[in-house]
Amino acid sequence: MLSSMTNALMCENEGFDTTQDMWIALKDKFGGTSTTKLRRLTIKFDTYRKRQNHDMRQHLREMSNMIHELKFASHSLTDEQQIQAVIQSLPNNWENIKINMTHNDNIKTFDDISRHVELEDEHL
Repeated sequence: MLSSMTNALMCENEGFDTTQDMWIALKDKFGGTSTTKLRRLTIKFDTYRKRQNHDMRQHLREMSNMIHELKFASHSLTDEQQIQAVIQSLPNNWENIKINMTHNDNIKTFDDISRHVELEDEHL
């Protein structure tokens, strides 16, 4: 591990007896998700909109990746938050579809909204 570190970091960590001790110290120093990173991920997710050059499948994959990033950063979103974010991210010309999806009681999870969105996209 030491050979892959910068000189300054190597000097700080060469006194540990075991690799596990070093790993724990490094995790304490670098492993946490900073408030800034969590805020950045949250803002990115909340403001994300479908890009014109992405098809709907790519768009939903990107949203799913952001949900996993937030979960990995210890910020799990409720199903309702995920559903509303997907609906808000849809293009403006989907306004009627967005309203219908918002009030559809059968949409309970990210997978549900993804299926509905993909089906609607096929019809357009």
